[in-house]
Amino acid sequence: MIALLALSAGHVPKYDGCDHNCCHFPHDAETSQVAYLKGSGGIEYDIHALEGKAHVDYNVVFRKPYDPSTYSLYAGCGGCASEMPFHWDEPLTLPLHQRETYHSPKLEAFTQHSYYEILPRPPKDDGSGDDRSPQFDTSALSNCSSHHFSVRLIAHDNATEDIVYGVVVGCEGLACEKFELHEYMSFPIYVIRNHGPAWNNATWTLVLIALAVPWLMGFVLWWWHGGWLAFHVPIGVAFPRQLASMQFPETHWAKLRGVCWTRSIRCVLYAVATYAIVVDLLETFAHFLIAARDVPAGEDGYQMFAWWYALKIGYLLCVALPWFWAREVPEKLWRESRWECTCGWFQGLGPYSPFWAQGFWSLLDLPIALSALVTGAGFYLYPVAATLAAVLRFVHWVRGERTPPPPCDREVFVERKVRFAQLDDTSCALPPLRF
Repeated sequence: MIALLALSAGHVPKYDGCDHNCCHFPHDAETSQVAYLKGSGGIEYDIHALEGKAHVDYNVVFRKPYDPSTYSLYAGCGGCASEMPFHWDEPLTLPLHQRETYHSPKLEAFTQHSYYEILPRPPKDDGSGDDRSPQFDTSALSNCSSHHFSVRLIAHDNATEDIVYGVVVGCEGLACEKFELHEYMSFPIYVIRNHGPAWNNATWTLVLIALAVPWLMGFVLWWWHGGWLAFHVPIGVAFPRQLASMQFPETHWAKLRGVCWTRSIRCVLYAVATYAIVVDLLETFAHFLIAARDVPAGEDGYQMFAWWYALKIGYLLCVALPWFWAREVPEKLWRESRWECTCGWFQGLGPYSPFWAQGFWSLLDLPIALSALVTGAGFYLYPVAATLAAVLRFVHWVRGERTPPPPCDREVFVERKVRFAQLDDTSCALPPLRF
């Protein structure tokens, strides 16, 4: 729920499907929406669609502080496209008054880009002193000779580059934020497009990060999880970590006597989900740094970004920890364990306790994975992989002992002369993490 509220603090974006660079929004003028454009263009509404509305909230935001003399802004009677030559209509209103300088840049926390405003922001009617978005009084359309209302930008001949901007319609705040389900699910596409040519023009970051993360994960798996053994789960009556720490010199987990390792599709899915969310985290942070170069410290977007980033870190933990516990706790131990409030690394609420490997956690895994689909975490790959892993975990849990033991891929038999010490963890000392 918190994630949905956070996401709703943005505008429904539109990137293409605009005739002659003139966009028609899919929602009415009371819903917050933004069209990302380059060069002369804008948005328009049929005038009859504005009947009963006293005003229209709007704004124009820019990728960078372009020279104000290279363009003009208009809002009011007249469309922004036609079937005339060059698909261009003469403005039917006077240009909007613009500030001499841009407002201080702001941070869009959810798609990680900075933007500039140049239109004056009048104070709110309630006398709070806070600025609100510009408003157009629809009564001025009573004598309009056109069938359209538009907010448009016209680039002048002295413009030396494409002006990248967004036309915003709808009031600010949560009251006008109305995302439909498919729009929530399209959020990864919005992010990729804003990081790319639609705004930041830095598509290379996603490509570079997507290629670098497998190498990073490979190193971590080799150093921490025993390489390919990260995609296996143990079968036995003791904790592999505990067994390894009891032997001198410490034995690699793949060579532990008495532990059978079998491949796990669920671990593979956890790995895929981890890869996707790590790519998302690094991509998000990279573009946050790009935007932060322009946005002054203390801007409200920073706090919102912190919450948004913390949410994605939470998604990472929701797949990395089950993956970790699947390798730490054999199935026999978590099925037969009874929770006790005791002190121990392998008991109670200890980090290696069978409590965390219990199958009933799948009842929490599934809604978390599905929520990632509507918050856009992990570029679709995360929610799909995490959902499949949660389903497999649930099915395995409810089948219980009816599930036949899988065949062993790696097995080392216990020699008769080898005696293992008692494995009742009564100490609170941290076991070694080396293999």
